[in-house]
Amino acid sequence: MTADLDAARELVPAFLDELRAWVNIDSGSDHKTGVDQVGALVRARFERSGFAVETHPQAVYGDNLVARRKGSGRMRLLLIGHMDTVFPVGTVAERPFTIRDGRAYGPGIFDMKSGILAGITALDLAGAETLDRFAAITFICNSDEEVGSPGSTPLIRAEASQADVVLVLEPTRDPACVTVARKGIAAYTLDVQGVSAHAGVMPEAGRNAILELAHLIIALQGLHGSLPSLSVNVGAVYADGRRNVVPDRAQAHFEMRAAEPEIFAQGQAAIEAIIAAPRVVPDTVVTLTPGPVHQPLALTEGARKLVAVAGSVGAELGLQIKPLSIGGASDGNTTGGMGIPTLDGLGLIGQNSHNPDEHIIIDAIPVRLALLAGIIRALPDVIL
Repeated sequence: MTADLDAARELVPAFLDELRAWVNIDSGSDHKTGVDQVGALVRARFERSGFAVETHPQAVYGDNLVARRKGSGRMRLLLIGHMDTVFPVGTVAERPFTIRDGRAYGPGIFDMKSGILAGITALDLAGAETLDRFAAITFICNSDEEVGSPGSTPLIRAEASQADVVLVLEPTRDPACVTVARKGIAAYTLDVQGVSAHAGVMPEAGRNAILELAHLIIALQGLHGSLPSLSVNVGAVYADGRRNVVPDRAQAHFEMRAAEPEIFAQGQAAIEAIIAAPRVVPDTVVTLTPGPVHQPLALTEGARKLVAVAGSVGAELGLQIKPLSIGGASDGNTTGGMGIPTLDGLGLIGQNSHNPDEHIIIDAIPVRLALLAGIIRALPDVIL
């Protein structure tokens, strides 16, 4: 592990130079051109490391990349990272990649362009002899994680179904932390159709869609905290109209999260029961449209073995590994929800994702690269 740490320290200047080029491209989820520009750089980096790279075209979002390397061993390893960010076009011009006070700043640097580069670099550190001990190493770089992976989830499921272990390169705040559990998330759109009428002359002929939606919002928010770990948030409400017209349309976007699969299922059922209940405003029609769903990432027995591996490697680096449970979802929810042993939060150290002050801590880069390389080196001997 000392050799990995020394080698990682030597790689930091080149790592940051390459990361600068990736960060200095606007690649918000809805900016396909920018995501594909990042993808071209990522492809070139994989090819320099001896991986064959496939492009999976997307019509709306950026193209997904799948890098592959075959070996002669038993275990099939899948790594996952995403190339998209939450920031709009023009953000790079306002605040490009910058280094100051021991930190590197820039849009998407923490979440999670640095994670993809860290994953490739750690594979290099682990060495060809280690990589040959796997039956296959597959690395997905997807283009739409920040909007719930609508286009890439089928690809992730297909590749994960052929994997024994999944490592997800989302970032974390502490060099000693790995993420072992995440809340599941179910997104919904709620539409109410009413009947318009003159609010002064014939209000009784109208059916107020906003009023019905208001009652539904109160009922949905009433689920929040009603079960352990269950959270509900109505985050957006839309309605067009005039003060003298009974509104005939209203819409809300909301989400439900829960940490345990059984609570998650109960939360989904409770939402459906609220929608199926009799309407407060007669003759309104309510339509619930499910959006992206990510099952909870739970700490399974297989995942505990991965934590033990991380703990052993971390101890050699002077780290006491701390398993972390968080509320945010990632593509690890997809693989963990499939029952595949998944270890998340293996990216770099920093803070303030989705924030103008987003950054990584430069001094923490070597130890994270060494930790990830050590985990990869140890995996072929793990019996799941």
